[in-house]
This record gives sequence, C-alpha cells and structure tokens, in this order.
Amino acid sequence: MKLNNRKWLTNIVHLLGFCLMITAYLDLWKRPKTRGPKWIWAILIFLVNYLGPVGYLAWGRHVPPAKTGSNIN
Repeated sequence: MKLNNRKWLTNIVHLLGFCLMITAYLDLWKRPKTRGPKWIWAILIFLVNYLGPVGYLAWGRHVPPAKTGSNIN
C-alpha cells in the first residue's frame, strides 16, 4: 500500500513538471522579446527539468517598461 501512494505522488509531480514546461513554452512562443536568445531558453526549458521553466518564467521573460502618464494638464 505504501508503494502505491509513492507512485501516485511521483506521477503528480511529473505531471506538474510537464504542465510547467508546456506553460513556459507557450509563453516563450507568444512573447516577442526575452532576456537572452529564445533558442537558449527553449533548450534550457527542455533539458533542465523544473529549474529551466521556473528560471524562464521568473527571470527570462522580458517585461515591457511601464507607460508614463504624459497626459498631465
């Protein structure tokens, strides 16, 4: 019984990692600009399990600068 619980938990962790990887790839595909070349991020997301997608989503995405309010009268 204990072995079945561990297998179930392992499957959940792998499924979450897969979902994280898919999320990172979809964001990479849609984003026009990233911090660093997109092809390097694509390789890191695929090869470095869990840390690659988290690193991209936390640091690699390029955040556009905030628009300043120049409509002040």
